Amino acid sequence: MSDISIDVLSGLDFAGLPTPPAILIELIDTCNSSDVSFARLSEIIQKDAGISSKVITAANSPAYRQWNEINDINRLLVVLGLQTVKTIAVTGAVQQFFAQVAQPVERCLDEIWYYSLSCAHIVKSLAELTAYHAPDEAYLAGLLHRLGQLALLQSHPEEYAEIFDKKINGQALSTYEKERLNVTSCEVGAYLIDNWKIRSFISDAVLYQHEPIETILDSSHLVKLVNLASHLTTTETIEDSSLLERADLLFGLNQSVLDGIFNKSRSKVKKAAEGLGIRLFQPTDQRDGSMIRKALGERVKGIALLGMQGNQSNSLSDLQDTYRLIQRDIGVLFGLQESCLLVYDKATETLQAVRQSDSNSELLSAITFSIESGNSLAARAFNKNRISASYSQSDPSKISVADRQLSRILGEEGLIYLPLRSRDDKFGLIAAAVSPGKWQQIKQQGDLLKLFTHEASNTLIQQLSRQSTEQARVLEERNVFHLEARKIIHEANNPLGIINNYLHILGMKLGDKHPVREELNIIKEEIERVGKIILRMRDIPGDLEEQGAAVDVNALISDLFKLFGASLFPTHDIQVSLNLDPNIPPLDTNRGHLKQILTNLVKNSVEAMQDGGTLRVTTRDKVHLDRTTYFEIVVQDNGPGIADSIMQHLFMPVTSTKDSTHSGLGLAIVKNLVDELSGSISCTSSPDSGTRFQLFLPRLIHVDSKAEN
Repeated sequence: MSDISIDVLSGLDFAGLPTPPAILIELIDTCNSSDVSFARLSEIIQKDAGISSKVITAANSPAYRQWNEINDINRLLVVLGLQTVKTIAVTGAVQQFFAQVAQPVERCLDEIWYYSLSCAHIVKSLAELTAYHAPDEAYLAGLLHRLGQLALLQSHPEEYAEIFDKKINGQALSTYEKERLNVTSCEVGAYLIDNWKIRSFISDAVLYQHEPIETILDSSHLVKLVNLASHLTTTETIEDSSLLERADLLFGLNQSVLDGIFNKSRSKVKKAAEGLGIRLFQPTDQRDGSMIRKALGERVKGIALLGMQGNQSNSLSDLQDTYRLIQRDIGVLFGLQESCLLVYDKATETLQAVRQSDSNSELLSAITFSIESGNSLAARAFNKNRISASYSQSDPSKISVADRQLSRILGEEGLIYLPLRSRDDKFGLIAAAVSPGKWQQIKQQGDLLKLFTHEASNTLIQQLSRQSTEQARVLEERNVFHLEARKIIHEANNPLGIINNYLHILGMKLGDKHPVREELNIIKEEIERVGKIILRMRDIPGDLEEQGAAVDVNALISDLFKLFGASLFPTHDIQVSLNLDPNIPPLDTNRGHLKQILTNLVKNSVEAMQDGGTLRVTTRDKVHLDRTTYFEIVVQDNGPGIADSIMQHLFMPVTSTKDSTHSGLGLAIVKNLVDELSGSISCTSSPDSGTRFQLFLPRLIHVDSKAEN
């Protein structure tokens, strides 16, 4: 097909292939039915080549490309899912209603529909009779055998309607088409089917349907089936000698068998036409076409372009599902199969490319457009809230390198940007790859594109609103849980303290030599383990209090030591001394970081004092160092001190000198957290005086406390 006219092919569009309005009406009514089923939808879809081609195109999109070996409409519907099939049906009707099919096209549609459906029934009957292995595939090939005519009517309505009105068929039609358009409808149909990249001879069957008998005798079974069926479809009787010769040479069939198949198919098509209210082969002005269009308009009225998807999006779990939904729908509606989203980041004032499905995701993640600079076509489309395409730019220098990179990743020489925003909300853009021919079609669908982007924006905004509501609900539940956890911790501290006190008294009464001393030690260890479990509950990220609230440093230390006083300190015979400066105001600092720092330092000191000892914690307000005001925390123990070899690497991850339950990361974590708070920490240690950690943290007064300090 090297001689196919590029001009003709550039105007082809699967998304816009026309369908008889009566079939669209039936599809919409079926989709709106409460008991809609795959079987019923499949029955309707298999009546029309236009709708069938939309289904196959959707199945060949990136989201479903792994299923492209399936040539059976019934199975394709299952793969796509009921919601996608509904979308194809309703949006196909919406498109045709908005497009207002031209009269030259309308008067040809019923006739093409009749021939296509007749051929499908004949091919399937022949396939079953001649034991072809895939009769459903044969039916589809027959249904699509005039797909090229639909495409040419859509791209060249006036010119091809004139050709169609000549009422010629077979090889004579191909010859005339070639003279007028430099391409035949068979070549166009095969070209479109080849784009599906399915493993089938369907495209060959469409291409060679008018070939002379002698050239196809050795061809595949499917090619011969469609060739014979296409000739049977356009005849009035089975008495034509050349037709009987064709049937005999191809399959050895006689006239009586052909008569049965022919009459059976005609009966089925007539019944289908009556059910749809289609009166065949009558001029438009002799039938009530306006009533059909009015009925279609009534069905379309009130259907938002994404209305059907809206119900589905209510159940989407996250934005990623919404992204996939939008990409799927823009492919189904407009044939823009290769697309991605550019999501607006308010913090950085950039658009970041995101996509869900293929190996290009890593490349896309490196694409970023600056909004403030406005250097890219993407930024200008976003800032001006206007649909923009690279083909509409008179100055190529205005197409930035980032635009060109995105175009190359998506696989076309051009891009179209569709803004996603409402009056108050800005979400981003849809970026879609578009060929020159596709751009010519898209330009004619400006209103439809605007409606699509408006509804897509609403879908995203609703999704964000639902996420925000859900996050608020989860936060509220977490706060309730934390409040209950605090009560439990408080209540658990009292019995733990009492048990420890009595164990200590009991141990003194029994003495070190008593046989149950070992059991008492086990009980102490288990109490300590309970205390550590409670301590971990207190260390939950986010903590019991809000991280953004003012931190009362002294209260935080007191609460922490109450917890340790019920578990850790008694089991290690630790005495505690707190000297807290009451003048420290509520401060802006990270509560979780501060608790983690103190917890690690306290545990470090307790573990160093294996035989008991004293732990002192001191706080001091307004310490001035290097023109900056800090508050001070000192944690000091009277343990054996830290060896010089360890002091050299004190705040670095090392192998711990303690038992195997310690990671040696405690002080390294402390140093990192202090650095994050823009503070400093130092340590002095000796065998005589023990170990002393001194922290200086910025004295940042909380905004609500400044007036008081």
